[in-house]
Amino acid sequence: MEKRSNLIIVAVDGSEQSYKAVQEANKIACPELDRLILLMVKDVRRFYGISNAGAEEIPALDRIAKRSLLEAARRVNPEITFATKELIGNAKRKLVDFAREEKADLIVMGATGADFFEHLLLGSTTHYVIDHAPCDVLIVK
Repeated sequence: MEKRSNLIIVAVDGSEQSYKAVQEANKIACPELDRLILLMVKDVRRFYGISNAGAEEIPALDRIAKRSLLEAARRVNPEITFATKELIGNAKRKLVDFAREEKADLIVMGATGADFFEHLLLGSTTHYVIDHAPCDVLIVK
C-alpha cells in the first residue's frame, strides 16, 4: 500500500514550546512525502485591546513574527519541504480556519504558555483548536 503525502501545520508563536512543536513535526514528517507549513498568527487585538498599545506597536509585532518564523524555519529538518505563512487575526480561529482551507492532516502546537490571567481573559488557544480543528491535533509539552 502506497503512503500518501500529509500536510502538517505547525503553530509558531515564538515560544520555546512552539519550537519544540517544530522538532516533533520533524520526527513525524516523512521527508519524501510530507510537507510542513509553519504558521504564525499575529493577534493584534492583544495590542489594541489588552495592552492599550496603538498602531506604532504593529511594526514591532511584525519583527517579532518574522524573527519567530525564521527561528522555527532554522529548526526544520532540511530534508523536509516546508513553507511559512503569516496571518493576522484571532490566533485560535485563524489556525482552525487555515487548517480547514488547506485540508491539513495534522496540527502540531505547543501546550498553552499563557499565564492564568491571560488564560481567563483570552481563552485557551490549545483547547479551542482541539475542539474545533478539522484534523488531528498533537500537543507538545
